[in-house]
Amino acid sequence: MVRALGRDAEQWLSFALKPLPETFRVSPHRPDRAWTLEQVEALGGTPMPWLPHGSAYTMPFARGRAPEGDAKRLMAILHETGRITRQEAASMLPVPLLDSHQHHLALDMCAAPGSKATQLAERLHPNGVVVANEPVSGRLNMLVSNRSRLGLANMVVSQHDGRHFARIPPPGFDLVVADVPCTGTATTRKNRDVWWDWTPKEGRKMFTMQVEIASRGANLLAPGGQLVVSTCSVDPVENEAVVAELLRRCPHLELLEITEDMLPGLVLHNGLTAWDMLDEKGHPVTDSSWPELHFFDASQLSPEDRIRTVEDVDQSMERTIESNLGKCKRLWHNDHDTGGFFLALFAHKADTGRTKAPTYHSRRERQRDTTEPIHLRPMPRTTSNSVVEADPEIVQQIEALYGWPLEEHSVWMRGKRLNIAPKTVRSRLFDPLCPTNKGDAWPGGTFHPLQTVHVGLPAFTLKKDSWRSRQESLYLYADQMTANVTEVDEDTFKELLQGWAPMVDAFVEHVGGPPMRTGACLIRCQVLGQMETISVWVGARVTLMIDRNEQDVLRRKLGLPWRSEEETE
Repeated sequence: MVRALGRDAEQWLSFALKPLPETFRVSPHRPDRAWTLEQVEALGGTPMPWLPHGSAYTMPFARGRAPEGDAKRLMAILHETGRITRQEAASMLPVPLLDSHQHHLALDMCAAPGSKATQLAERLHPNGVVVANEPVSGRLNMLVSNRSRLGLANMVVSQHDGRHFARIPPPGFDLVVADVPCTGTATTRKNRDVWWDWTPKEGRKMFTMQVEIASRGANLLAPGGQLVVSTCSVDPVENEAVVAELLRRCPHLELLEITEDMLPGLVLHNGLTAWDMLDEKGHPVTDSSWPELHFFDASQLSPEDRIRTVEDVDQSMERTIESNLGKCKRLWHNDHDTGGFFLALFAHKADTGRTKAPTYHSRRERQRDTTEPIHLRPMPRTTSNSVVEADPEIVQQIEALYGWPLEEHSVWMRGKRLNIAPKTVRSRLFDPLCPTNKGDAWPGGTFHPLQTVHVGLPAFTLKKDSWRSRQESLYLYADQMTANVTEVDEDTFKELLQGWAPMVDAFVEHVGGPPMRTGACLIRCQVLGQMETISVWVGARVTLMIDRNEQDVLRRKLGLPWRSEEETE
């Protein structure tokens, strides 16, 4: 494949077989971000030049192979507490291409484990929202875990087959990321099974699904919105051929040039306008029955999905598509010591005369008499697993308990958890009517037909009749909580981190503060010039309610040994 695409195979192999370097993003909105950068740079990390300074780093050791001891533990706790996100450098490229703004509503169609969805959510923080979709139940947990680890309130997690993603209220999404499933031929440095499992026909098998996912994303895109399609494959059948078919099916799309200023200093290669089809031994096929421009085995598809041959299509359109394919970009392993990647950036043409995404322009909708009132379908039933509006009484309880007015947010519940999200969730996804393709509509006040699994960030959990603040919400909102807080000095904070669990009366006397209420409370301390807030439980004793990783971060800041080291001693 690599030789057929005109690359120096030996030079490519010299990179394609060796381990990737450790790379990661640094969370941009953490209050202690400067401290995190100090730790990273002390370990030898260097900023990636094509991303904003300090947003992503490359380490001087291989992926997952930090030196044993202090460096390895530090890398682990920085990731587990959401201060960094391990992500392959090439995988970071799609999101910066999008012209994103903080009022936007975005969709990641194939989101798990969540690296691109969380990267986009960080860019849209605090008011923009990302709907992170994952069809596979087993992978949803990874997506939800990464959202919580990073303390992101502006994500909605949904579960749909991307090819049939549900409608949302008009006008649709402002941004769409379609990092479609692929054979992974550009992941040879981390996925060694590719070497044994891949053959040319595997890419041909992926084509139809890739086109269907990407075209569904395109049809959900509002006028003026942008769509990025990407893969971690080098095969043109999974890349340029998909782009070509997307342009045929979606005339409202235009392919945009990926310019150098979008990723400054990054070497990218123009998309291909022609390529050889390979047989199962990797040899070019010369059979004239293969379509000239698409080089795709039409016999492998059903008649309705069959790729059109050159004789079946508009020749002028085909020449235009072919001339535009060079706007796509490909990254090779040896360009920057990364994995490989493919990128294509589209826009919904703003001059189509439409005010909403193409999915809302079905034949039945066009035929409906617009003077008649829209028939509303019955409100769908909720279950114990449904995401619903938070009970106003509960919201008032929490506001009074923590001194945190929540009117700047939308507030949701699922089970015994109360979640915080931007108001954009309500105004773009929950409140408006959502038209069906039959001319009626789902009423406002429901996410349906969007199958939401989680909305926003879990901020509080009901425990023993007390609403406990969750650590992931304190990363984002601690400074807004002004009640139920006890401030302590650094020595007291250290004692608590080292296992001191005092009786309540003794603790109150020690810190000289007011009496503490039973249940969940907050303790605050100035550390390295910055206020740190942690959750404690007040029963007979005062005990910490933060996990070992967060405790070790605080120990690091205070010059204490890792918790594990202390336990060993």
